[in-house]
Amino acid sequence: MVLTSNPPSLDPQVGAVVVAGTVAVLLVGAVAPMVAVRRIGVTAMAPADVTVGDLVGLDVELTGRVTRCQIRVLDPVGSWDHAQVPSSGQLRHLADRRGCFSTVRVEVRVTAPLGVVAACRVLWVDLPRPVAVAPRPLAVTWHPSPAPVDAGPRPVARPTLGGDLVRSVRPYVAGDPQNLVHWPTSARTGSLVVRELEPPGPVGQAVVVDLRGLGSETERAASYGLGAARAVLASGGVLLLATCEADGPVVAPVSDPVEAGRRLARAVPGPPGVPPPGWPVVEIGR
Repeated sequence: MVLTSNPPSLDPQVGAVVVAGTVAVLLVGAVAPMVAVRRIGVTAMAPADVTVGDLVGLDVELTGRVTRCQIRVLDPVGSWDHAQVPSSGQLRHLADRRGCFSTVRVEVRVTAPLGVVAACRVLWVDLPRPVAVAPRPLAVTWHPSPAPVDAGPRPVARPTLGGDLVRSVRPYVAGDPQNLVHWPTSARTGSLVVRELEPPGPVGQAVVVDLRGLGSETERAASYGLGAARAVLASGGVLLLATCEADGPVVAPVSDPVEAGRRLARAVPGPPGVPPPGWPVVEIGR
């Protein structure tokens, strides 16, 4: 016959100590991340000009008293990156929307010291300078047209294109291009003379972008507008861009592709500015 006996019962005092210790560890593991995540500060800086679809480098700096954390950019949601605090580095962020942005949303996550509970916090970080996200331009062909550039809202530089109408002839001076020598007159007078050409007439285009009531085609219209603007500038024409911004209609000359991108980044649905009389106009959108 085998005799058995009940196992010795746990000392109630020892059990109470074990339970209290377990609860304390769980509390520390749960509360510490919540406290630590609220002590993290984030500053950020982004490039001033980007295009929809670009993967942008966002320079961030973390401050606080946490040894380590994870961080990611939102809108759209990026992947988590591990970081030490304090530290600085760069996050990759997809520019997926057109517009001008002065803040960026980031999320920080802390699981230290035990990894039992993850505490998260979303921060709206002010940027020291707004970021203009321009639409991705479409390929557009432009056919130059005469434009009354002096009738614009403010003076604009005329494109440097060569004229082809002969205004007069004059004696040759060192440095004159050989192709301007007027040989019949030179042969008749016995001395070299060159043609003086009429300056070219200014060419340009007023591009009107109207984003009202376009629905899903809004961003395509903005992309087409930027493509048309860049085509005019690339051909040496004077560009007058008419859009609507948050403060109302805008019509103004644009001198380079970067400024054209900024104008289209700021464009919103609404009545665009009206070009001055005499300008050749292309209307995009509504």
